[in-house]
Amino acid sequence: MLAICEECSKKYNIDESKMKSDRARFACYECGHIIVVAKSPTKNNTERPSVEALSKDA
Repeated sequence: MLAICEECSKKYNIDESKMKSDRARFACYECGHIIVVAKSPTKNNTERPSVEALSKDA
């Protein structure tokens, strides 16, 4: 995930798998601004139709 400081535009690459909760905060190394990031929505929440549901129409 890409996080960008709102004050100085410094870019950070965040590894979501290392986040202990849904949100994390850290201080920008350039200007000290507090950056708050939230995990992206999980892809597991999207439901796909099952194979049986697709084959019933055929």
